[in-house]
Amino acid sequence: MRPLGVTLSAWFEFLRAALIGLVALGVMFVGGVASRLAALAAEGNAMQRFLAGFGKFVGMALLIYAAFQLVLGLGLLLRQNWARLLTMFFCGLGILMLLPRLVHLRPVSLLFTLLNLAVIIYLALPEARRYFEQKESTAPRPA
Repeated sequence: MRPLGVTLSAWFEFLRAALIGLVALGVMFVGGVASRLAALAAEGNAMQRFLAGFGKFVGMALLIYAAFQLVLGLGLLLRQNWARLLTMFFCGLGILMLLPRLVHLRPVSLLFTLLNLAVIIYLALPEARRYFEQKESTAPRPA
């Protein structure tokens, strides 16, 4: 049976993927609106092309990252050790990226920092490591 902590860690990855996906769509939308405003403000289309291209580039990069977070969540649910290791790595990066926001005591940043830290600590525990490193299921085999 899958430990509750593994399931919660996977759902945290799914939540991160959903939030990153929403941010990506917002960036693409804002980039499109900004390019339209730049087209109205000036006759030259260089700024419009730059803003439209930049918004699409950043949006697509964030969508790819969100898809990667989904794969990590599925990997955790499917008991893949590489997913455990990469989840710990990306949670560590998440903490580093949220540190500047913690100086100003933003509650959402604090919540996500604590969640990232909890996931790292849980997945580093020996019990979690053993769960992911087991190659065979502990269920009895049919005769």
